[in-house]
Amino acid sequence: MITERRRYNRIDKEFTFSYTVLDDLARATLEQQGLVLDISGGGVRFLSSRRWMKNDQLLMKLDFAGWRIEGGACMRIGNNGHCSSMLVIGSVMWSAETAQEEQFEVGVRFTARMHTEQ
Repeated sequence: MITERRRYNRIDKEFTFSYTVLDDLARATLEQQGLVLDISGGGVRFLSSRRWMKNDQLLMKLDFAGWRIEGGACMRIGNNGHCSSMLVIGSVMWSAETAQEEQFEVGVRFTARMHTEQ
């Protein structure tokens, strides 16, 4: 039996999000789009059109339809018309090619939460 080393449970949830390389926070624009494959309290796994290097820093805007974020907790409210957004910084832990050409799976560990919008 394999022991799970993760501190947070993963949720298989696909949704698009915006992100960019974090090199200058004051001038950062979220121009790239990715597809989240799964997410947890500690990070996210997503599809990207480029390979990322370990320890690259990303600024990400995650939109959660049907969820409300209060403090450190996410609560499902069941109303997909309501959307909470979270701006987070993450560090790339790994990047791997997929079977599709020019597509990569990327694993990112969250390092900071910048802002939450209700």
